[in-house]
Amino acid sequence: MNRIAICGITGSQGGAVADVCLENNLDIIGITRNTDSEKAKYYVEKGVHIVEGDFDNSASLLGKIDNCQAIFIVTNFWEHMDPEREFSQGKNIIDAAIASGVKHIIWSTLEDTNDFQDSIPRIGDYKVPHFDEKGKLSKYLETKMIGQTHLYTSFFYENLLGMMKLNKEADGVRRLCMPMSNVPLPIITVKDIGRMVYHVFENYIQGHIGVASEHLTGSEMATILSDVLEEPVEYIAVSPEQYRQFGFPGCQDLANMFEFKVVHNDKFCKIRNMVDVKSCFEPTSFKQWCIENKDKL
Repeated sequence: MNRIAICGITGSQGGAVADVCLENNLDIIGITRNTDSEKAKYYVEKGVHIVEGDFDNSASLLGKIDNCQAIFIVTNFWEHMDPEREFSQGKNIIDAAIASGVKHIIWSTLEDTNDFQDSIPRIGDYKVPHFDEKGKLSKYLETKMIGQTHLYTSFFYENLLGMMKLNKEADGVRRLCMPMSNVPLPIITVKDIGRMVYHVFENYIQGHIGVASEHLTGSEMATILSDVLEEPVEYIAVSPEQYRQFGFPGCQDLANMFEFKVVHNDKFCKIRNMVDVKSCFEPTSFKQWCIENKDKL
């Protein structure tokens, strides 16, 4: 039976990959820091072999992912907001996978914005910290003689259930505030990340590929949300400068991220183009996801 190791199986991306792999009867080794969590216990009940792994310690992974054809690697910048630590964690997993004889690394990545010429203000050594070290890790992985897929993900639909939840304001209107002007934003439900990872694994697809469920402008997203919720949702195209002043942790990083997606919109959308995605599976529309999650929105 084909066996795949999944990093961060209790997280959003890792869990989505696990769910699709379970639907297709794959043998799974799930790696998590806390094997006693409710999510870890849930996957044990589903037949997943859960192992403890510390991404800050490459040696903690050795002997636990042997005999895996592939590994899905994802790092969580927002857990600690330390880009150098994110790079170190990703490198540790890559090194452990190679030492364990894994044949195919599927790496959830993003662009290194330092490779693009623009006037986006820097945040220390970075323009978009939660992008840049992932891009740097892609370059590290490319130096290794191993089958590899660099999977460029998109803005999660699920952000609207968490960090960007649209609460009603005093006038009863929900407002979607993004510095995206009115250009298209590639967006995705994490379930579709899982579906793409499964497709990549089953077909041994290598190279640099992108994944999105749909490309929509902020205005189009607001219209769909209004239709589904049956109440007003307004898109506010704030400027990057305004977004940087919102004051929440990471707002400068996210402002630069959105500005990067506007300035380099053609290139950003091209690698995540829907023609290529639809040749792999039928993605979930934003409207369908909103209908399914109406009570949570």
